[in-house]
This record gives sequence, structure tokens and C-alpha cells, in this order.
Amino acid sequence: MGVKTIWTKVYQTLASVRTGIFLIIVVGVISAVGTIILQRPTSEPGDMQRAYAPETLAILDRLGLTDIFHAWWFLLLLCLFCVCLIFVSVDRWPNAWKVYAKPVRFATPAFRVSLPQTVQFQVSDEVEALSLAGRVLGRFGFNAQPVAENNSKSLFAERQRFSVFAVYLVHLSLLCIFAGYIVDGIVGYRGTIMVPEGQALGEITLRDNRGGNVKKVLPFLIRCDGAGEETYADGSPKKWWSKLTLIESGKETASKTIVVNDPFVYKGIRIYQSSMGQSSTPKTLTFLATPTAGGAPEAVEVPLSGKAALADGESLSVLRWVPDYYVQDNEVYKKSDDAENPAVQLGLTNAKGETKKLWILYAQMNSTKGQDAPYEFAIKDAAWAKFTGLEVSHQPGQFGVWTGVILMAFGLLIAFYTQHMRIWATIIEDGKGGKLLWLGGTTNKNRDRFQTKFELISTALQAELGGAGKENAENTLTKA
Repeated sequence: MGVKTIWTKVYQTLASVRTGIFLIIVVGVISAVGTIILQRPTSEPGDMQRAYAPETLAILDRLGLTDIFHAWWFLLLLCLFCVCLIFVSVDRWPNAWKVYAKPVRFATPAFRVSLPQTVQFQVSDEVEALSLAGRVLGRFGFNAQPVAENNSKSLFAERQRFSVFAVYLVHLSLLCIFAGYIVDGIVGYRGTIMVPEGQALGEITLRDNRGGNVKKVLPFLIRCDGAGEETYADGSPKKWWSKLTLIESGKETASKTIVVNDPFVYKGIRIYQSSMGQSSTPKTLTFLATPTAGGAPEAVEVPLSGKAALADGESLSVLRWVPDYYVQDNEVYKKSDDAENPAVQLGLTNAKGETKKLWILYAQMNSTKGQDAPYEFAIKDAAWAKFTGLEVSHQPGQFGVWTGVILMAFGLLIAFYTQHMRIWATIIEDGKGGKLLWLGGTTNKNRDRFQTKFELISTALQAELGGAGKENAENTLTKA
């Protein structure tokens, strides 16, 4: 079997409407399965483990059924359907274009036999009969055009010729929708990030199809300059807001205050407000500073990233903040991000610029006592920063999806509410030396509706002809 033969068979298979229908049914069934089986990116790992036994979950993960809409085989199936849709459209396009660009304007004897709707009237004046037919067709919305061919005069009228393209508009809309979805499935992403007030972060957390977390670095940093919430009288959240600034290549490039359902869009990346909470990192710490040589203690408020002056000219700063610490080999390490057991490293700088480092290990002793410093410091209070929970997504295929949705709306309106109706009128011999006004018509869909309209036109035309007898006037409908 040669390459040409193989290609012909492949083309004929993919250009078949049956193949397209089969593929769209398969896509629909798999999509339905995806709404029944819990999907990894949107379901919490605990929910997955409670819903399925470990062996079942392992099989579902292996088959990609826990992340169907991003599975490679589902995207490949969508690609195959798109190829089939293109082949079907290309295979049938020449006939549709021929009907639109080169319509049959003159009804030859062979063509007249093929029409589903025909009627004939006995006439005496050919010119007057065609003129009456033109006026009657005009009353029903048909603009009849005279046609002269083979020394014969006739009329041709049509309505809504553009409706022949409705199916191709629907095909194009499906291609846009599926192409956009395929692009999002390959290069799109959606993740979360928690940004405390005053900090700039640029790494989001993605959830993979195995339930794990994957880090992704954004092309910019997101800095939270402020965050807050409004509540109802009962204390339930009413509104969350975050003032964000984007930093790209070390420069502030954009800023916006976002709220729920009002995202920050920058270079195709959308930043949504999704949650709000109190950070484990304070904005300021207030210390009680007691001179070791004696004297009254003073309260000193120190920004976490700044300094505060003491009475004797020295300055105090926070060098490290560890929300939950443990000590190993005389070093302080972070155990978790929860502010349950904090440790603070202070920097006491004198007039000469010399800095002495001091530790406050809150759980052991809330004091720097015994660390050979002119002050003993203790944590008195903390002003906690809020954090904003953001959802960051990049879905470049959404433009294609929305374009497809709009095209689909127009395509379906044209497909359901328009039809290409054509009517011909000509003078023929009756075989007895007389003349007949022959009228015939057809439509590309809604044949019953067209038959009713054709009968109304026939009745009106008969009345205009003065009730003259009509020969073979029965309407005929050829079944598809």
C-alpha cells in the first residue's frame, strides 16, 4: 500500500462527519467523567484520600483520570477532533462557496425536475406574467432579478444566502474554543502565593496532578503595600482588599488596589484576591529597654526592617525574626512559619558604628539578660502584619475561548434563525401551443416552513393572474 493510498484513507476518515461526531461524543463522555471523579488541581489532597482507597487512587493517577482536563491524552484527543473538523470543513467548502459565489440563476429543464417545490400557471402574456411574479415575490421579501439565457427570460430571487456559511462559523468557533483550551493545557498555569505586608515575593505554588506542590517563579515580584478587610456587623468578611505593586527588573512597573472579582492583569497574568489573614511576621516590635547600670526602663518600637534610637544615642534594630525556633549546635533555626515560639536577634549599634548582636529566646527567657550589653531588652508587644492570599493565573488561550464563544453565538443564531431560500420563475411551453408560468423553489433547511411560504406565494400569484386556471398546480415536496 503506497503512501498516497494511506493518505487518501486517512483523509477520507478524518473528513467524515461520522468521525467528527464519534470524537465529540468521546470528548463529551470523558468530560462528564471528569465532573464525577475528583480532580487534583481543584480538590484538596485530604478529600482525594478520603474519597478513594490508596490502590484506587494510584490507578486513577496513573491513568491521568484525576487531572483529565490537563492529561496529555485528553489534549491529544482535542487536537485530533480539531484536525477532523478542519478536514470536514475543507472537504465541503468548495460546494458551499459555489452556492454562494456562483448561484444557479437560470432553471434549466433538468434543474427544474430536481426542485422539491414547483407550481405552474396558464398565462397568455409572458411579459406581464413575469412582471406579476416579480411583484408578488417582492411582497414576500424576495428581490427578483431578471435573467436572460438561451433566448428565454426568467426571474431569480433568493434570501439569506449568507446562511450557507453558518456551519463553518460554528466549526470555526469550536476550533477557537478547543485551540484556546489546548494552549492553556500546555502552557497555562494557576497557583497561589501568600504575600505579607511590606514584602515582595515572586514565587507561586502550583498543585500537580499527583497532589504535590510545585514552585514556579514569576517574571516579576509582587509587593503588598497594604491589606485589610471590611466585615459585617456579625463579624463575617464583607470585603478584602490589597494594595499591590509589581517590581520587574528592580523597577516598580505597575500598581493597583484589588478586591474580590477585580483582578490585577499584567502582561496576560491575572492576580486575584482569594484570602486574607494575619501574618506570622510582625510589622513592628516593641521592646522594654532597661539600662543595666540602673535607671528607668523605656519602651522602644522597632520596625522589622528599620531602626529605633535609644536615649543614649545608640540604635536598636531587628536582625532576625524566627517565628518558631529550635536550637541545634548553638545555632537558631526555624521550625515552622507559625508564630508560636518566637526568637528575635537584635542589633545594638553604638556611636562608633559597632553592632552587638543579642538574642531573645521567648520560650526560655523573654530577656537579653547576661549577654553583656548596656541594656536588657524584653519583648513587650508586637503589631502584626496581615498577609494577602493571591491566586495567580496565566491562561493565554482564554482569548481564543472567548472569541470562539462569540462566534458560536453568531453561528447558532444564523443556523437556527436563517435559511437560504431560492425561487425561480420562467415561461415554458405547455405542449399544446400555450404558455405556462413555472415557479419553483428550494431551501437549505426548514423545508416544512418553506413549503408553507411557497404555497402562500403561489396563492397570491394565482390571485394576481386573475384566477386563471392553473395546470399541475399541486405543490410537491421531495423528501431528503
